[in-house]
Amino acid sequence: MNDKNNNANGQDVMPPSTLYLWRLRTLYVGYLERRITFSAGAHTLLFGLEDDVLLEVNGETFRARTLLLPAGISFSADSQGKQIGCCFLDPLGRDYLFHQRLMQRHESGSYFASALQDKQLSVLTQAYRDSLEADQVYALLADLLFPAADTTVEGFMPDARIARIIELIRSDPAQNYSNEDLARQVGLSGARLQRVFKEATGIPIRRYRLWHRLFVTSTMMSMGSSLTDAALTAGFSDSSHLSHVFQSMLGMPPSAMLSHSRQNRVLVGAGEPGE
Repeated sequence: MNDKNNNANGQDVMPPSTLYLWRLRTLYVGYLERRITFSAGAHTLLFGLEDDVLLEVNGETFRARTLLLPAGISFSADSQGKQIGCCFLDPLGRDYLFHQRLMQRHESGSYFASALQDKQLSVLTQAYRDSLEADQVYALLADLLFPAADTTVEGFMPDARIARIIELIRSDPAQNYSNEDLARQVGLSGARLQRVFKEATGIPIRRYRLWHRLFVTSTMMSMGSSLTDAALTAGFSDSSHLSHVFQSMLGMPPSAMLSHSRQNRVLVGAGEPGE
């Protein structure tokens, strides 16, 4: 398979790596320069578009073309210099439950070998090869990566209290609501909210807030903001704080995904109506 395009001079040019941003989900397709090590801030799907991804969890290494990692798990991933797809799923766990039932469980707590693997890899490879737009990709991935709005996900029971907390955090990402402030909004104690939130999303409230701030920063930069301006608007104290969080959560500096060049692009899409 040839993934190169021709430029005006007839020379082969690799398609750009692309970060797709939707309100509830994020997808990266392309290349990573090196092995990445991080603690997942959201439920994560990893794909080796050309070959297996090597995954290390709790000192144990295994390999697969498709991998599902629960939020909060720490791992290292090596794409072996090949094309990858990395998808961060919705925070309430509907996507995670959808995929969990289609994959085999590994003793590390991750999952591998999706029943939809061939179709998933085909669409993700097409998205990279043809440099598709965000809304095109989202439509193609319905019921492959994202269960469509009218798809019933067995066992999924949304918690309106957690949905309310997530909406409050999204509505003003720079606002540092205390745990007690948020708890009062949904009639819970602070300690109870922390437990319920982590049970529903897999991560603490503070970590979700930081994760959403990364999303806001990435979206603003895709619209032309500088790294510093985007970081401050999203609620980071400065660009150094952003870089530290980006590195710890995604295993790379912001420039690896967000640099504006012929090798990288960031696209924002609408996602599902009403999201």
